Amino acid sequence: GRVEASRVAQVRARVTGIVHKRLFREGSDVKAGQALFLIDAAPYQAALDSARAQLAKARANAMQATAQATRYQPLREANAISQQEYVNAQAAQAQAEADVAAAGAALRTAQLNLGYASVTAPIGGRIGRALVTEGALVGQGDATQLAVIQQVDPMYVNFTQSASEALRLRQAIE
Repeated sequence: GRVEASRVAQVRARVTGIVHKRLFREGSDVKAGQALFLIDAAPYQAALDSARAQLAKARANAMQATAQATRYQPLREANAISQQEYVNAQAAQAQAEADVAAAGAALRTAQLNLGYASVTAPIGGRIGRALVTEGALVGQGDATQLAVIQQVDPMYVNFTQSASEALRLRQAIE
């Protein structure tokens, strides 16, 4: 028979960068969620800071557009401004709100990417040898495989037997 792990997980880089550190001992047992590799997080921190600034800028623009649309409403009712000016103010407000939503999504993406710079174990089990070393560029164009984890509790045992042996065994059981 052959003994096999019940689950096997390939640990892959989800972001591009240079591997700074390996945080496990090859052949050791790891827990699900345990940090295994650290990838250079500096570009992702900068992207996060930029996304925060873009969100702040979008919120400021939305505040200005909302204030202008609010000011224009009584002016439009009094026919002090044209309908077109009022529609333009409302459209600017809607666009500014959409910009806030887009900047918020970009911020969440930047936070995710920064989190992916720390590569964690997807399952608990025994980890094999590291497939990359410190200083390696990973994730460029493809999700680079970093290591393999095999869950060894429980284990599968596979037995192979010929068709004639299986038939004899069934007949003996009957």
